[in-house]
Amino acid sequence: MSSHPFKSGDTSGAYFLPAARQPAIEAAACKERLRVLKAEISPHASKDKALAQLGKDLGFPIWYGGNFDALFDCLTDNDWQPAKGHVLMINGTAALRATDPEDFSTLIEVFKAAAETRKAAGSPFWILLDAPARGIPPFPEA
Repeated sequence: MSSHPFKSGDTSGAYFLPAARQPAIEAAACKERLRVLKAEISPHASKDKALAQLGKDLGFPIWYGGNFDALFDCLTDNDWQPAKGHVLMINGTAALRATDPEDFSTLIEVFKAAAETRKAAGSPFWILLDAPARGIPPFPEA
């Protein structure tokens, strides 16, 4: 395998990753000993249900409030899921974008801000979404 984006935390951020590429990217992340966490937003989830599902799937602490501020706080907490680096694979985002574009946009902003905060702190952190979104580039090819 040639060089991939996980070799350097400089590529940390929020990206679009089609489902077909997920197994290979997950394998590459595991090879680099990054913690891979997956979340699945159900097709008919409201913002509240989507945030609750993210908290459950990502193993957030009991104090997680299920709102955008709490999501940001958990994602940027160094004590949450301690690891050398993190790769979050978030699936089911297209349905939320279709049913609630405004909350979807806010969710994307939270993901981008969390990834940037982690990157600035020197903690490699990638959030990979299964649907394209404005301001989210495609995940780089290996």
